[in-house]
Amino acid sequence: MGRYLIVANRALGSVLLHDEVRRRVHAGRSRCHILVPAERPPDADGRERVDDPAEQRLADELARLVEVGAEVTGEVVDGDALDEVGAALEAETYDEVLVVTMPGGLSNWLPRGLLEHIRSLVQVPVLHLTAPAGVTTRMTTAAVRLTVYVGESDRVGRRPLYTEVVRRARDAGLAGATVLRGLEGFGASQVVHTARLLTLSEDLPMVIVLVDTPERVDAFLPELNQLVGGGLVVREEVEVLRYAAGPAADG
Repeated sequence: MGRYLIVANRALGSVLLHDEVRRRVHAGRSRCHILVPAERPPDADGRERVDDPAEQRLADELARLVEVGAEVTGEVVDGDALDEVGAALEAETYDEVLVVTMPGGLSNWLPRGLLEHIRSLVQVPVLHLTAPAGVTTRMTTAAVRLTVYVGESDRVGRRPLYTEVVRRARDAGLAGATVLRGLEGFGASQVVHTARLLTLSEDLPMVIVLVDTPERVDAFLPELNQLVGGGLVVREEVEVLRYAAGPAADG
């Protein structure tokens, strides 16, 4: 029975990782070890330490994977991610390595070449999983709702602004986004846009609602500010009562 290594931190708890482990358990490969390189301590330039509850994330993930039948162990290491992964691969032989990251710029491992480093150390499959959403334990009852009011005719290049905001929110790993089309409204220009006037019916109000933890919403705000030139952005603290992915569609 093969053993595989999972390297993850902030993406622990993702539905994607849960499904990958369950698939391997069903195939008879239940033994795995989770290596969690913690966020790096302050550098010499004085950057503050990142709040990184890695131990709790690991404990929650171990409990979840045991429920699907995995024989799983794990550890949190405080050193440099590349060095710690290299040491783990030297200490034990694995048949596969799974690296789970958040998308794009949210992961500080990818620019540093972690995937290339692992592939240079092992002759086994190295699977990279990107977990953009559906993190089951990420959302707590304390959350933030970001509401963005724009016009239907607003564009980013050839793409509607609201479409671009949703796409980038998903790439940034936010928990969810919804676009609502208004029937009537006005903004800073004081011009009333309404579906009752055919001449303005193609520039109706559009409302984009984003929900996630305060840290993730605040991290997304600079990118949102670059996109939204004119409009209204509202940030509110909310209480999340339920956050879970629905059943997967057949096929």
